[in-house]
Amino acid sequence: MLNILKKLTFWFVIFSLTVCFINLSGNDDKNILIYLTNPINPLLNDWLTKINTNPETNSLFRPLIYLFHLIFWGGVGFILDRLIMKLKREE
Repeated sequence: MLNILKKLTFWFVIFSLTVCFINLSGNDDKNILIYLTNPINPLLNDWLTKINTNPETNSLFRPLIYLFHLIFWGGVGFILDRLIMKLKREE
């Protein structure tokens, strides 16, 4: 259990889940926090806007944005953990 607390993947996923929860709870009603904490969202904004032409279906795209956010931060943490492991092995 203590070993997982040393992994960046764990902390980045916790960060991502916290941001998603804040957005889901309505405290980020303009989606600024979730938009600014994921560099992929500006790239996907045009694509999602073209797909979602009906304002009533916005709730269907929210889980997709959360999934992209979680995958991005989990991936960043995983890559950084692997780099740290590689650097420690070389020492």
